[in-house]
Amino acid sequence: MIDLRDLTKTFPGNADPAVDRLNLHIDRGEVAVLVGPSGCGKTTTLKMINRLIEPTAGTIEIGGRSVEAAPVHELRRSIGYVIQQVGLFPHRTIRQNIGTVPGLLGWDKTRIADRVDELTELVALDPDMLDRYPAELSGGQRQRVGVARALAADPPVLLMDEPFGAVDPIVRAHLQDELLALQQRLQKTIALVTHDIDEAIKLGDRVAILSEGGHLEQYGPPGEILRDPANAFVADFLGTDRGIKRLSLIPISDLDLEAGPVVERSASRARAVATAREYGTDWVAVRDGSAVDGWVRVDDVPTDGVTHAPTEAFQTRLTPESSLKEALDAIVSSHTSVAGVFDGPVMLGVVTADAVSREILR
Repeated sequence: MIDLRDLTKTFPGNADPAVDRLNLHIDRGEVAVLVGPSGCGKTTTLKMINRLIEPTAGTIEIGGRSVEAAPVHELRRSIGYVIQQVGLFPHRTIRQNIGTVPGLLGWDKTRIADRVDELTELVALDPDMLDRYPAELSGGQRQRVGVARALAADPPVLLMDEPFGAVDPIVRAHLQDELLALQQRLQKTIALVTHDIDEAIKLGDRVAILSEGGHLEQYGPPGEILRDPANAFVADFLGTDRGIKRLSLIPISDLDLEAGPVVERSASRARAVATAREYGTDWVAVRDGSAVDGWVRVDDVPTDGVTHAPTEAFQTRLTPESSLKEALDAIVSSHTSVAGVFDGPVMLGVVTADAVSREILR
C-alpha cells in the first residue's frame, strides 16, 4: 500500500541527510511503526508521505500511485493524519472538528452529521461532548477526537505521529488498546511514529528501527526483531530486557498448560498438602464439578479435608488470550510459581515460572 524507495531528505544548510535512501514497504491493512532515537528522521519520513515535507530524492507511492500524481491538497484529504498535540481547531466545536475533511470534500450536511455520529460511537466518545470545544475536553478525549477526525472521510491510509505521547501512562495504555480494537474492525494501512519501543512492539505488525540520519537498521515483525536483532545498535535500542518484552507478544494459548495445584472439593487434607507440594505452592485451587470455586491455603485446610475449607476468589484470572508477560506479572506479584488460566469458571491449567523462563531463553 505504501512504498518508499531510496527516500532521501537533506535540509538546507545541513551536509548530512535527515533521511538517507530509505526503502520501506507497508502492506495494505498493516500497522508499521517507525521507532528510533531523536534525530533518526522518523517524523520527517512521515511528513514526506503526505508531502508536508518534500523529499530531496527518491519516490513515494500509495496504492501504486506516486504521491506527486495529484495536487497536494487532494493527497492530504485522502490521508488521515494524527499528531501528538492533536491540532484541533480551538474555535470549532468537536462536531465541527470531526466533520472538517468531509466538509472540504463537499459532503452534504446530513451525510456529515451521520458520519460524525458513527465516528463518535466508533471511538467511544460521549455524544454530549460534540457541542463542546477542545479546551473543555481532557487530553485522552481530545486524542479520540483527533482519531475520529482523521477517519472522517474513510481514508485508506492513516499517519500517526506520536499520537499518544501527550497523555499519562494509564490513558496511553487505554488509547493503544482502543487503536488495536479499531484496527481489527477497520483494517487501515497505518504508519505510526513513536520513540517508545514498548509501544512499537505492542502496536506494530512490523517495526522499522531507524538510527540517526534516517538509516534503516532493521524492519520486521516485532517478535522476529526481539528474537534476532540485526546488529549491536538494534540490540542496544531494544534494551537488556528484550526477552521479557518478547513475552508480551506470546499468548498463553501457545503453551501446553500444566494441570496445576487443583483438588476436588471432596479431597482430603493429605491430598491437598501433596498437591501443593508438587507445584511448590502453599495453596490449592478447589474444584466443584467443572468449576473452580476459589483457592485455599493448605494450612487452613481442616483435618477432615477440603470439604468445609473456606475458599478465596482468584484476584487475577488470566485467559488463553493473555500474554506471557501478564502471566509473569501474575506469578511475581502473587509470590508463587504459577498463574491460573481460566475460561469463565473453568480453570484450564497454570503457567509455571519454568515455562515462562523457557520462552525467554528460546
